[in-house]
This record gives sequence, C-alpha cells and structure tokens, in this order.
Amino acid sequence: MANQSAAKSGPTGRGFIGTMAAMSSYDDESYLDFIEGLRMFALRSMNPSSARALKSEIDAGKIKSENPKIEETRAVADPIPVIGIRNRMLHSTQGQNWAGVVDSYSKNRAALEQELTDAEKDGPGTLRWDPNFVYPDYFTAIPYHRQPGSYHADPLSGHVYHYGTKVFHGGSNDKDEAKIERISMLPMPADGVMNKFLDVACAIGSGTVAAKLRWPNAEIHGIEIAGPLVRYAHMRATRLKSEVHFSQQLAEKLDFADNTFDLIYMSTLLHEMPLPEGRTAVKEAKRVLRPGGILVINDMVQATKPLNIWSDYDRYFDHRFNNEPYAYNYVHSDLDSFLNEEFSSVKNVVQGKTSTWECVK
Repeated sequence: MANQSAAKSGPTGRGFIGTMAAMSSYDDESYLDFIEGLRMFALRSMNPSSARALKSEIDAGKIKSENPKIEETRAVADPIPVIGIRNRMLHSTQGQNWAGVVDSYSKNRAALEQELTDAEKDGPGTLRWDPNFVYPDYFTAIPYHRQPGSYHADPLSGHVYHYGTKVFHGGSNDKDEAKIERISMLPMPADGVMNKFLDVACAIGSGTVAAKLRWPNAEIHGIEIAGPLVRYAHMRATRLKSEVHFSQQLAEKLDFADNTFDLIYMSTLLHEMPLPEGRTAVKEAKRVLRPGGILVINDMVQATKPLNIWSDYDRYFDHRFNNEPYAYNYVHSDLDSFLNEEFSSVKNVVQGKTSTWECVK
C-alpha cells in the first residue's frame, strides 16, 4: 500500500511505493497485488511441480536423448496438464500486469510526463538523450517482454517498466534492495582504484544509483538505448538526490574514450540482443575499460551438456510466449569461449538461473 503520510505527494496524488509512483487508485494497486500473487504462485509452486512432472516422463523413457532438440521436448512437455496450466498462468499474468499498470498510470499521464520534463535539467546528476534517436531494427521489431509500446515508444515506458518489474520480482526490489545487494557483490580492480564506473543498459538506473551509494566519490555513468527509460532513470535519480550521469547510447557503439572506466557492469543485456550485436557490445565495453579494469556480466546461465531439459524448455517458453526473441540463441551461444578469447582472465560463478562473469582486461 502507498505510504499514507505521503498520500498527497507524487504525480498520482498517492505518494510512492518504494521509489516508484503509486498506482492512481487503491483498487488499481490491489488488482496488481493480486496479479503479483498469482505470478509468485506459478513460479514458486507450479514451476517445481512442472519440472517434476517432466522428469517423470523423461525417467519413463519418453525423451531418449540427453541433449534433445526443443521440438522433442515440447512434444512431451506441452501435453502435461500441470505444465499447461503453469504456461497459461504465466502468460496471462504477464498481460494482465502490463495492462493494469498502463491503465492506472494513463489516468495521470499529463502529470507524469510533466514530471519527466521538469527533471531534465535538474541535478545533481546529468542527462543526455535525443528525441530523434534512431533505434536499430532488432530493438524495435518486438515489444520486449510484451510491455505495451516496448521500452521506447511511450513517454511513460520508464514508469510502466518500473512498476511492471515490481510485479515481476514480487516486490523484492521496491527500494532497490536487490540492486543494492548485487552492486555490493561487484569486485574491485586488483589495484584498488575505483574512479569511474559504467552501468551498461542501465534501464531505470536502479543499479546505477546503487553504485553511487557504494562509491560516493567515484564518477558514475549509466547508458541506456531507450529514451523513456533513460529519462525516467534521471528523474528518479534527481528525486533520490543521486549524482549520476545518464546518457542514451547504443551498447554496441559507446561514445566514451578508450581506457576510461575502472569497472563496467553489464546486467541482463546480452540475452536481449542478437548474437553479433551482443558480441560487439562486449568488445565496446572492453575498449572503454582501462587495463586492469573489470567487466562484470550478469545474465542467463548458458546451456549445459548434458542439457538441463526443464530449464531449456522454460527458456524456450519465454522465447516463444514472452517476447524474448534472442534469449534462446544466447543461452546456446558458448559465451564462455568468446570471453576467454577477449580477456586476460575470466571467472564465472553460477547462482540459480543467472551467471556472473568477471572479465579482467
């Protein structure tokens, strides 16, 4: 529920939930709380049941290969009732989530858009963006994660993304808790020098602001391709009085000089790009990283051999039904070999569904 002491503040008139504007009404907020609960039930209860059901079919010999093609897996998994219900629930709650957020914020569209405009020249940080920015075709081809207008086509895409991901993460990042923890785990360069930090594909800037909290004396930058997201990131940072510098850029064509940054963070970007562009983005990060600096990549776990068949099926579901057009190819792309060719040393740590690569130039 919105902070009642701040109910008269904020662009929707209902204060804030964590660092985001509250929904336009209590009913809208309650509806999205319900959708969040359904999604969490699907992930925490139906996912394990679905994985066990598929394993039973594998144990019964329904899938012969240790590394089956996705078509073979789907032929067995799709007809399993609990998997079908899980799939339907995840697909439906994703659509209901976005529709609810868009509908609620649209009731206060004028005030929300004015807030973005008013913040553009505010500090203590800075913003560079171009309303005529030319987006690459791969980015505009689909609405990512089925967000209406994707990340770039609606001036309120940053607001929608922020509240939509609140539902997606089950509220675990409402006050940037998850991002602060992730940033706290980043390594320091071996020489201990930390003057300049870059957050690549910073989205709404949660991690960028968290970096400023960890390194208050460092110069902190965040770049993002989507104009509405980078505008929202700056507006949000000014509200939090965080001196960070945001700019609209392509990850695969940075406008920073060579050897600029001590530490670069690239989180959940590579699976959102075609493989050639993703490889170029890594090389660009390497270019602007100073010798001895570290590039940290946090993203989906690469596919294993033998294959984790349930994980492969789950990833393909996202690819097919949740507008993740590049993710399935990414997890089968052998990122490890590519990184080991590019950097002097690479350390990879797997935690659950994510991997972290620490790459030293």
